[in-house]
Amino acid sequence: MPDSFQALAVLGLGLLPGALYIWSFEGIVGRWGAGLSDRLLRFVGASALLHAVTAPLTYWLWSEYVRPGRLARAEPLPTGLWSIVLAYVAVPIGFGWIVGYGTKRRWLWPQLFTGRNPAPRAWDAFFGDDPEGWVRLRLKSGGWIGGALGSKDGRRSYFAGYPENQDLYLVQTAEVDPDSGEFLYEDDQVRVRDSGVLLRWDEVEYLEFFEG
Repeated sequence: MPDSFQALAVLGLGLLPGALYIWSFEGIVGRWGAGLSDRLLRFVGASALLHAVTAPLTYWLWSEYVRPGRLARAEPLPTGLWSIVLAYVAVPIGFGWIVGYGTKRRWLWPQLFTGRNPAPRAWDAFFGDDPEGWVRLRLKSGGWIGGALGSKDGRRSYFAGYPENQDLYLVQTAEVDPDSGEFLYEDDQVRVRDSGVLLRWDEVEYLEFFEG
């Protein structure tokens, strides 16, 4: 463990890029780290990767400004050098956002950083893509509920991501046959209600999804 303020500051600066990367990534896909230890390993791994990529620049800064003692003597620094400080924060955030966006769009290259199956649950993998369409759910009580995944009047359907308890908000409900769960139609359009519905997953027996 660090035994001085300077050592703690160096440790914090060393882990900062990974923390910013994970924060930005999870802002797009949701919190997929399984507990503190897993998130800490992600911080360390991402920081190590980013520091390895920027090692030549780090060495140049050390040899030009730290080793000769220019920072210790508080000598004026070139104005352009402050852009490196900005990049130290902006690059991990931007990288995390790009990887998160690519993960949601199921691009192949982000798998180099996230693995093939980064989502902790099938629930998160499915709803994390923000699907739009119709769902019908059979409740454990035996009833049926139909509804729309999508947006209406500025409101969107929403799901609770990992590690929170699974619940689902459908922005619009549909009329279904109470016995079979089949959607009811009028003029080739699903008959809908103006109301939404909030469901807990532990009340649901199964869910079917239909695109469109």
